[in-house]
Amino acid sequence: MYYAMGLHLTGSVQKEYISRRSFLKIKNKVEKKLRQQAGCEDLIYDVITKDKFYANSILTANGLPCTENLALVSGSGLIYPDGKIKKLDSLLKLDHPFFLKNITLEAGEGILHCLVQDNGILINGVQKTISDLRKILDCKKWILQKQYYSHGDLAKINSMALNSTRVFTILNDGEPEFLCAYQGFATGNATSDSWQHGSIYTGIDIENETLKEYGLTSVSDRREGLLKEHPDSRIRFKGFKIPFLQEAVDLCIRAHRVLYFNFIIGWDVAITDSGPLILEANEKPGMNVAQALNGGLRQKIVDCADKILRGKK
Repeated sequence: MYYAMGLHLTGSVQKEYISRRSFLKIKNKVEKKLRQQAGCEDLIYDVITKDKFYANSILTANGLPCTENLALVSGSGLIYPDGKIKKLDSLLKLDHPFFLKNITLEAGEGILHCLVQDNGILINGVQKTISDLRKILDCKKWILQKQYYSHGDLAKINSMALNSTRVFTILNDGEPEFLCAYQGFATGNATSDSWQHGSIYTGIDIENETLKEYGLTSVSDRREGLLKEHPDSRIRFKGFKIPFLQEAVDLCIRAHRVLYFNFIIGWDVAITDSGPLILEANEKPGMNVAQALNGGLRQKIVDCADKILRGKK
């Protein structure tokens, strides 16, 4: 909790920070109130954001730019948007890199980077057969997506992975607004920018649309906790301009209006050469990294929660 509670910052005030337990308690209370107001108290809405297939389908249906789901992997087959089913073996005909993402698992174990090679599939850098893949999928639900690439400017820092931008939005008096954001960067040969794969998270200066001074490594990472530059490209973070940042924030605010029973959402956004695309919505976004990179968020969260909790029953 050293970085999460701002202990690395000179003059930090501990009461400005919120713990995960306190955050989830407030979040659950507020969202219960929102459902009560709408007459939906008995329904559980977390599944809509937790399930990547459902979330993508709902957001896309409402005209919000998202990474495209090419198919739903169910059992031993692929279900395409037109309802047609193909065998899993049909993946061997794909001539471009693609991802298989479990609908609920997180990036460390729920993302497979795939490339058809020598009548087999290279999965996360290891050669496998289609039978191996069938065992890995284990009859669970996965989505098939093509590989997307970061905007050329972000690729200057790291070009191996799609480096996502995490944008937090919060309901303030019924209308979602920007809370904070940070940028992820993969390192080495990792094809994912998750902490489990050695990524670095860097704070974002929203007013100047640039990165802040420091990048933060995972607590399990043996490298220094705070870095001023990317360890591979050696590009310094401070002042680095993030393309399409305001467009990304606007997209997340519009998307939050559709997911109206979520108090706070952490959006993973892919900023591409063509603009921002929503990767997924996180219904229980971690406040630890957000506060480590952007300072304490307790008062903002409490104030916004109070406005909703004081509202009509």
